[in-house]
Amino acid sequence: MMQMSHVIEVTAENFRAEVLEKSQTVPVLLDIWADWCEPCKQQLPVLMKLVEAYQGKFILAKLDAEAQQGLAHQLMQQLGVRSIPTLIFLDKGQVAMSADRQPIVLAGVQQESDLCQILDELTMSPAEKVKAEIDLLLENGQTEEALQLLQHILAQEPENNALQVLQAELLLKLGRTDQARMILDALPADLAEAAGPRSRLAFVDQMGDAEPREVLEGRLEANEKDHEARYQLAMYQVLANEAEAALESLLFIIRVDREFRDDGARKLMLQIFSQLEKGDPLIKRYRNRLFSLMH
Repeated sequence: MMQMSHVIEVTAENFRAEVLEKSQTVPVLLDIWADWCEPCKQQLPVLMKLVEAYQGKFILAKLDAEAQQGLAHQLMQQLGVRSIPTLIFLDKGQVAMSADRQPIVLAGVQQESDLCQILDELTMSPAEKVKAEIDLLLENGQTEEALQLLQHILAQEPENNALQVLQAELLLKLGRTDQARMILDALPADLAEAAGPRSRLAFVDQMGDAEPREVLEGRLEANEKDHEARYQLAMYQVLANEAEAALESLLFIIRVDREFRDDGARKLMLQIFSQLEKGDPLIKRYRNRLFSLMH
């Protein structure tokens, strides 16, 4: 028995409880293998690497075809496979289906990338799936359509805070700040997922009566040391998802005039860091550059 909470050994006696029933709440990858099977041994390190990477988002169920011949034969016969290793993906108590409604059953050694593609789809939360659809619409410039899709889903799940955060983000993209503010104000104050859009909204509030972006850009062409224009432009850049350009603008100000706006450029950089997703490489890169400037 493997001493890992996300890896189980399957027998005829525990198949229903450990595979079918558990797949109701978390996807199960059933690996039919045998000790004499070299391809099975080749596949195992890849499977264990995935177990480690996905951290409980799926369960690896190991079925020894030699020790459990009856169960292995029955499953393989039902699914029309004759060789091992055989990988069977189960979700919601049954074999998972592909987009073209085919059972996701793989025979032979599989590439890690192919397995990740299947697992990513199966382990996505509802919010992640919606976000993937929305991201696709946004890539195609269909922001309004993305908002309509999200609002249709929210009509069925109005208490879903993660989706409400997505709605606020989309409204901010469309410039509907008042609607976004109402949604964010209704969410719990300590909701971590709302930190990003709340930070973006704070940028909107800070802008106040800022001049139009094209005017600010014209001022900088005339005078690169117009720090007020560069500072206001950085806020426009943040709202346009141009975080790196904004950080460059603020570093320029700090390099030339650290005291500008009572250290405002550095403070604005810290706000941008808080808005970026955790682990974004921009955070580390620009924190290091900021540290170098200050010391």
